[in-house]
Amino acid sequence: MENLSFYLVTDTHYFDSSFKRSGKAYEDRSVTDQKCVAETPEIIDAGFEQIAQDKDTNIILIPGDLVYRGEYQSHVGFRERLYKLQEYGKKIYLITARHDYCEDGEPVEFEDDRLIRVKGMPRDELRDFYKDFGFEGAVSEHRESMSYVAQLSDGVRLLALNCDGDCKDFKGLWENQMDWALEQIQKAHSEGQYIFAMTHYPLLPFSPIMNLIGDAHLTDWEKTAQTLADAGLDLIFTGHMHAQAVTDYTTENGNKITDVQTGSFVGCPCAYRKVILSNGAAEIKSYTINDFDYDKNGKTAKEYFEWRFNRMIEWKMDEILPKPAKKLLNKLTVKKLGRLLFFKVDKSIENKLAKDVGIEFVRNIFVGNEPYVKDTPIYETMSKILKRLHPVTHIIEKKTGAKNPVLSDIDAFILSMIGDEKQRDWDAVLKINYIRK
Repeated sequence: MENLSFYLVTDTHYFDSSFKRSGKAYEDRSVTDQKCVAETPEIIDAGFEQIAQDKDTNIILIPGDLVYRGEYQSHVGFRERLYKLQEYGKKIYLITARHDYCEDGEPVEFEDDRLIRVKGMPRDELRDFYKDFGFEGAVSEHRESMSYVAQLSDGVRLLALNCDGDCKDFKGLWENQMDWALEQIQKAHSEGQYIFAMTHYPLLPFSPIMNLIGDAHLTDWEKTAQTLADAGLDLIFTGHMHAQAVTDYTTENGNKITDVQTGSFVGCPCAYRKVILSNGAAEIKSYTINDFDYDKNGKTAKEYFEWRFNRMIEWKMDEILPKPAKKLLNKLTVKKLGRLLFFKVDKSIENKLAKDVGIEFVRNIFVGNEPYVKDTPIYETMSKILKRLHPVTHIIEKKTGAKNPVLSDIDAFILSMIGDEKQRDWDAVLKINYIRK
């Protein structure tokens, strides 16, 4: 059997071109968002065209959040694009997620300062609407949760797990859904099949700070990770957080599962992955959309996506910080910050605005491969800042560390978020249990 390759695309958040998308109402929404919404038709068309040109890889996996906010017409437009990919010979396997239905309110389009309601997609119609993309012809199906197993090739199966849970607070796998999943893993192994999974929500917190954010991972992530890994599942592909990350978890029994999370297709870092399964390994390479047909105000696609991300963080800072603090941050350089805390800053970074460095820190968490490791000027500067502030942070550690172990050492917590020694969030070669027949 030849090596198996496939693409991983997630969080496309398609907003149909027929919808209005201008004026104050849209701008008020857009400024708060990492992803580009008005631009999705052009971005997705450009990205799908790039993938279509690869004649050697015909499988595409899409783990949810297909459309913006459950608009029925967005599903129609997105499905048309999937059928076009099929015409290129691509086989598409997808699951849906919480942005794909509208049980909690009607979706809208935007005109001037008005939000205009449009028809939404009921959740119970999604399975049949997308039946041609994994559901029909499945080896096994758990209809209640809209999960299934697909035979990707001779010897390789996909466990596609919908994690909508109760469609409210619980994001995870129901008990009978987990029982079914474990049966499918055992069955695959007994038949000599390699099986890996995809789900929308990350299985594992990909950064220390994500341990503190409930929406950043499955509700019962640790129990689920232990159960799946001890059952012999060693690889899962996820999305949702619009971040590039490769994260491992090892159970008490010594079984490891790796969560490969992929960034949004339509927002910084605008990433997608190609995966090649070969004998004992999964080779992962990441790509971005090179360009798309939209007025980007003279920016490249990369610059445009970063600008959108930075704008979102600046908006959040404006919402949170009082005016005097904002005024100070707009002028505070790293050099001045060093003087305030009585240490000298490396000349290569002294003129950077502290605010810009902070925004980059946040952006890098989502882009992945955080570059500021030991011996870099930024790392050493942050280390000195934390040392000066330790009398304050030590008090916080005492108060919060018992309840949240990740906050028991704030210096290590922060430094781990700005630098990643492994540098494998974009490209990696993972050891897996796949043995080619």
